[in-house]
Amino acid sequence: MELLVRVAETGSMTLAAHQLHLTPAAVSAAVQRVENAIGVRVFERTTRSLHPTDEGRVVIDGCKELVDLWQRTLDDARGQRTDLEGTVHVSAPADTTYVLLESMTAELCDEHPKLQVVLHTGDAIQHLHRDAIDMAIRYGPLQDSTLSARKLADLPTLLVASEDYLERHSPLTTPEDLTDHRCLTLQLSSVPVSSWQLHGKGEVHNVDLASPLCGDGYLARRWAVAGKGIALKSLFDVIDDLEAGRLVAVLPEYLGASTAIHAVFPSRRFQRARVRALYSAIAPHFAARVERCEAWLADSSRRA
Repeated sequence: MELLVRVAETGSMTLAAHQLHLTPAAVSAAVQRVENAIGVRVFERTTRSLHPTDEGRVVIDGCKELVDLWQRTLDDARGQRTDLEGTVHVSAPADTTYVLLESMTAELCDEHPKLQVVLHTGDAIQHLHRDAIDMAIRYGPLQDSTLSARKLADLPTLLVASEDYLERHSPLTTPEDLTDHRCLTLQLSSVPVSSWQLHGKGEVHNVDLASPLCGDGYLARRWAVAGKGIALKSLFDVIDDLEAGRLVAVLPEYLGASTAIHAVFPSRRFQRARVRALYSAIAPHFAARVERCEAWLADSSRRA
């Protein structure tokens, strides 16, 4: 049943085989045996694609429920134990990983020696089922309505730079002045961001960019700290640097759009104990960081 579910979720017998530590031939043979035994063709196969038949969807939905029930049964049976075991795959942006998850996950594994956390770090959005991701941290609007999500933060983006950079370059009074500065941009789906939209003083400003430096969110922040230019970053990512004075807000009266941060899970209704424990461990850290961001915003408003 787990095998059928994995094949359906990944859309590939090869990927399902990899996740289950089997050979593709073994997976194909198992699917064929199931189809012969129940008299139903579960998957429609072509040389380029694989997808469930109408009858196969009924079979797979039933398998999902039974697999979830079995996992819940195992968790209940182990309920008296306080130790966690097994592997949790987590996908997160580089910046979030290095400023928050890096130390937190290490501490959790210290507490539970049988637990393994695999961090998939990078700004590229991974397919939760195809890549066997148990939990992903994602910024911005959620595109896939079939996933389960819990909001961790919702904070504005703002322009930041180092004092050193600002002292060496011409002053900024309006968003249009950014065209005379080095702006540090991101890649989204392998395409460099070419414009920023800023809101302030009752107006919307669209600023076209021609940046010589483009990378992931972590690099943009590191470049800004090093005095290489101006970055547009979520307040959540740069609160440490703002509090420490490594970065300052640029044109603080002009903000980018608010960015929601979610913990996203595969669409199965049941989550294993180790995944629930990991979420329970990270949620307070996110909440504490959000409180610091909100305090910084309130203090900035008073000073303005």
